[in-house]
Amino acid sequence: MIAGKRKTIGVFLCKAYAVFDNAVYRVLEELSRKLDYDVVVFSTVGYFASQNEYDAQERRMFSFAPIEELDGILMAPDTYEIEGFREALLDEIRSRATCPVVAVRHVSDEFDCTYTDEENTIRPLIRHLLDDHDLTRIAFLAGYHGHPDSEFRLAAFRREMADHGIEVDDQRDVFYGNMWYTCSEDAYRHFFVNSEAPQAVVCANDFMAVGLERELSRHGLKVPDDVIITGYDNIPDITLDCSTLTTVEQDFESMIHKGFEELDRQIRAGDSFVRPHDVRRIPVPGKLIFGESCGCSERPQNQFRELSILRSAEADRLGNREVNMTYFTIETSAAETIEELHAALDKKKADTPMIRDFYLCLFEESRKADGERIFAEQMTDTACLVHSLRDKQDNGMPMISFNRRDLLPQMAERADEPQVFYLTLLHQREFNYGYAVFHYDSGELPTTFFQHWSVTLSGALRNIHNRDELRRLYEERRLSSITDVLTRLDNRRGIMEKVEPQWNTLCMERATVGFISFDLDNLKGVNDTYGHQAGDFAIRLIAEAIRGSLPKNGIGARMGGDEFLVFIPRTSEMDTKRFVRSFERTLQDLNRREDRSFEVSASCGAYVTSLEDGMTFEDCLHHSDKMMYQVKEKHREARRLQCR
Repeated sequence: MIAGKRKTIGVFLCKAYAVFDNAVYRVLEELSRKLDYDVVVFSTVGYFASQNEYDAQERRMFSFAPIEELDGILMAPDTYEIEGFREALLDEIRSRATCPVVAVRHVSDEFDCTYTDEENTIRPLIRHLLDDHDLTRIAFLAGYHGHPDSEFRLAAFRREMADHGIEVDDQRDVFYGNMWYTCSEDAYRHFFVNSEAPQAVVCANDFMAVGLERELSRHGLKVPDDVIITGYDNIPDITLDCSTLTTVEQDFESMIHKGFEELDRQIRAGDSFVRPHDVRRIPVPGKLIFGESCGCSERPQNQFRELSILRSAEADRLGNREVNMTYFTIETSAAETIEELHAALDKKKADTPMIRDFYLCLFEESRKADGERIFAEQMTDTACLVHSLRDKQDNGMPMISFNRRDLLPQMAERADEPQVFYLTLLHQREFNYGYAVFHYDSGELPTTFFQHWSVTLSGALRNIHNRDELRRLYEERRLSSITDVLTRLDNRRGIMEKVEPQWNTLCMERATVGFISFDLDNLKGVNDTYGHQAGDFAIRLIAEAIRGSLPKNGIGARMGGDEFLVFIPRTSEMDTKRFVRSFERTLQDLNRREDRSFEVSASCGAYVTSLEDGMTFEDCLHHSDKMMYQVKEKHREARRLQCR
């Protein structure tokens, strides 16, 4: 889709946890090359318990993504935990998708899907507790209400308990947590305070299992001596201070492999989401893992040492990234323009060695007459590529405008290889500035560092927009202070602001300049006879005649009341007279066009002189005013003669 030469698969994924995310990234890189697809991961962040304003803006990804243009869609709906996100994604796909759609890690009656077979994963775990440990009182720590994975596991738990003739008391034996460590205190109170304690607690995921064991330890209860705890997912490296978990390992890589291959099969067969077909469900078996938390396995002798080494290395990486992020924030927050932001990004590219290509695209609102781009604070149909890093080399500021549904301009296409892009929106509060597109080195995996990186970049764009707005407001205020409201010509302050910077130079050059003073004839008579609105009309007509006759280097101003001035630098007496004649003709034409019951006329006096050191603007203005008043007196005398 990026250049129309290779089919593009869109992947919709909200950052879940590293085990699943990394499995997705590895498979996408492998199969995109094998099956020759460009892949765009529309990546968002946010989890159930966060509920913040930044997360809410991530929802705009669904309307932003060019769903109609994609050749295939792979989605993981169950990774969207913020209320309403999953439904919003599915609604967009239902209403806009025309290509094949496959869901992974999700059981659906509507979409083709690959998923973990809960019947053959968690039920063997429960049977192990019932049959091998001879337990009868087993509780279930579920995720929040409506979490799909948790609901399937809870349903399987109920069925297995029923098959063993054990009734599950929902009030006593089931507690709804949040799929995270932080629900452990409430879960402990529910299961172990003022009620008969269970012999085992089956948790819907490993995070809640570890959190519950830590809470039990604080209250003097030991696992598995006092109670057995089991988890789900087999997340590595989270139990250094707890028992190794008896848990279930999902085969995410097989799940995503099968989903991608099914999508490829449908694309090649010409299938589409809108074409009716029987939903194809592809279950993937899991694996029961025994650990210390049920007493059926011991921790490997060298695991503490291996985990310590891994965590020490990870701490070093995190420390380096923290330093890099601090300096990246300093550099980008100081940028006052897009050009300065580009320079900051180029300067800090060494801090992101895992990135091969990076593109920064901003939403474009319009262009000024001089071609200057105006960037928007909301999504628009046009995007502009303002920064490009390609093969780790700064590719400058291409400033290429393109249809944002193409995601990138054609220059980003590589004819010789498929690409996997990761796309994040750049937003702050209610504002959307654009999006960042990353292409990682082969074998590299995205980390949370780039979430923070994108948030920082969004903040820098917010600062630039704020500064632009302040400059715009300042310029508006400045222009209003130097512009006459009635005529939109400069006022006295405005003409002085334009003349003063060049006055000394003109004097040194002994340049010939022209001062033409104007005064509206008989303004009082117009006001007295026709009203002040007619007087304002007469003033505006004089201004229009001046504006229509003004040479390119001339400056016109309303000096106050019915008095005007035109200043023409580097002119001649002949050119000045030519301007006066042009003004008089233009004013006559305007009078005929308006066809009022009175005629607007003006007296003007022209003063042309060669400047010398020491001459002042006010001296020259005095001379032109003097000549104008002489002409004005002649006009008055002519009117008096006509009245006789």
